[in-house]
Amino acid sequence: MKTNTFQFNRKLKFAGLLVLAFSFSNVMKAQQLSFGPKLGITSTTGAGDDVPSQTESITNIVGGVFFKVGSDGIFSFQPEILYHPKGGVYEDDNFRYELNIDYLEIPLLFKVQIPVGETVYPFVYAGPYGAFELGNEETGEFFIFQGTGTADISDFDAGAVLGAGLDFQVSNMYLGLDLRYGIGMVNIYDAEDPDDQPDIKNRAFSVMVGLGINL
Repeated sequence: MKTNTFQFNRKLKFAGLLVLAFSFSNVMKAQQLSFGPKLGITSTTGAGDDVPSQTESITNIVGGVFFKVGSDGIFSFQPEILYHPKGGVYEDDNFRYELNIDYLEIPLLFKVQIPVGETVYPFVYAGPYGAFELGNEETGEFFIFQGTGTADISDFDAGAVLGAGLDFQVSNMYLGLDLRYGIGMVNIYDAEDPDDQPDIKNRAFSVMVGLGINL
């Protein structure tokens, strides 16, 4: 019963994100549409009262596609669909624990860009994101002993994304470079008893490159 409930909630949240994305697109009555791939490097760790002080970040590849809907030359709305692995590493003299979580992440970004000349567009953006857990792996090492398994991770994560960067216009395409910081607002571990819920949330710093094709 719990598994069926999780699956229903996941589908409901996913449908809600899609409806929100399409609703914003219609409201903005876009005059310009572009899309393309994005690829980058992400450094992730945990944050919260229950994160050990020895916790360090791990580095992975993040990538996916984006769509940009612009109502004029300054404001635009940019939803994305990304494969975004997250996690962290805890290590002391005798023990090492690493957690890797794979997410399908959907940021909904509101973007403000200022033309500098005719080809360079600095920008800032911010917006919410929702992420669905695709799978996870935890690894523990104690002296010469090592074990792997899966953790009880929440099937849904949500938070905010803040970022800035540059778009370089080249003919009917543009090359974008951006730096972003993701702030998770949902505890990553799934506990049936709220009293046993550790205060640990995702944090991610990413450097990404995108290639936009104007339609």
